[in-house]
Amino acid sequence: MHPRQPFRSAPARRALLALGLAAALAGCSGGTPWGATPQNLPVPDIRLPDLERAGQEFEGASGSTAGAQRVADRVRQALAADPRLAGAAIGAQGFEGGLVVLSGTPRSAAERNIAVDIARRVPGVREVVDRMAQP
Repeated sequence: MHPRQPFRSAPARRALLALGLAAALAGCSGGTPWGATPQNLPVPDIRLPDLERAGQEFEGASGSTAGAQRVADRVRQALAADPRLAGAAIGAQGFEGGLVVLSGTPRSAAERNIAVDIARRVPGVREVVDRMAQP
């Protein structure tokens, strides 16, 4: 090895590079260059679930397509089970996040209100959109 170039070999250069990286990382305090560390990230106001209804609330409202379909099925079953809506042509379509869209043609404004109220009370439904035609 030449006395004026002590880090000419590949292993010596790798060792020097590793030493430099270790020194640089030793001074890091974590986080990102713009300061978004877990200690100072803004946390939105979150609605805490009722743990007694957790199985009902999270099934379908968790953002999955299959869950949205299950919630829509429950809404359709609840609408069909109510005797006040017997023979009504009201459908329900589920979307992620607990959104349910009601469609069809109710026979009266009262029937429309009943359908919306029933859909809102089904576990897993967070929002009901009324797209039913005018009676």
